Amino acid sequence: MELFLDVLLAHPDPHKHPYAGDQWMQTLPDRVLHYDRESPEFERIVAWEQGGWYRNKTIFDYTFLLKDCYDTGAEYVAVVEDDTIAATDWYRRTKPALEDVSNRMRSRPQERWAYLRLFYIEDVLGWNSEEWPRYLFWSFSVWAVLTAGMLLARKRYPRGLNTLTYSSIWMISGVFIPLGIGLHFMAGRQTKWPISAGVQPMNKYGCCSQALVFPRSIIPLMLSESDLTTDWLVDMMIEKIADKEKLQRWSVVPALFQHIGATSSKGYGFDDNARELWNFRFEDHPIL
Repeated sequence: MELFLDVLLAHPDPHKHPYAGDQWMQTLPDRVLHYDRESPEFERIVAWEQGGWYRNKTIFDYTFLLKDCYDTGAEYVAVVEDDTIAATDWYRRTKPALEDVSNRMRSRPQERWAYLRLFYIEDVLGWNSEEWPRYLFWSFSVWAVLTAGMLLARKRYPRGLNTLTYSSIWMISGVFIPLGIGLHFMAGRQTKWPISAGVQPMNKYGCCSQALVFPRSIIPLMLSESDLTTDWLVDMMIEKIADKEKLQRWSVVPALFQHIGATSSKGYGFDDNARELWNFRFEDHPIL
């Protein structure tokens, strides 16, 4: 068997889940999971659900499904949330992407990797405030080179450039060059300097948890380091573990999955954020 589809109906009462009665749920999954009322964890799950403790509940859901998939013996586990759609050829593209990651990691025997990301959003891959010294350096360098170039050209060719007066140079240098630099930043980092297509490292600013593929070897660590008392969201917790253990993270560009949820099951003001979780380059994939 090349694919094993494991579906979790995370509601304490699985019959109330919106997918519970769908025909595809009776035929497509290899296994449908739900919470056992006799489980010692059941009362805590109900309390989380009724009390709005969505962070704890979602982490429990995620790790519960991850462990069950791990127990199948799968070499890789792809955890995909239900508010997504996939590119038509997502599976065909994911397999060579995983081979690419494996080949790259063989040349780094001292390193381990956490996941291959199949969905990310561009908004958090913009001009990050932590890198402001770098942006300032390159902005100043562009301004200095252009200004010096105009001054040197005016000095060397005074007759040929008699319309380029010194007052014009300082106007261009003081107004138009800074405006051009400002427009460059306003256009956005992913517009001006997009990530190259293919498998790329994404150790920072990767968001969110809609579609991640974990290698089997890293799942026990993820499960042991998961913290149900944390105030993190699922993706934040995964990133926290990866940072702590210095794990390499990879992503497929453009994304192979798209988030389509307009509202969030988390509620509590998260609905507006849900509408903004979008990968624009996903639209590059053919519809058929």
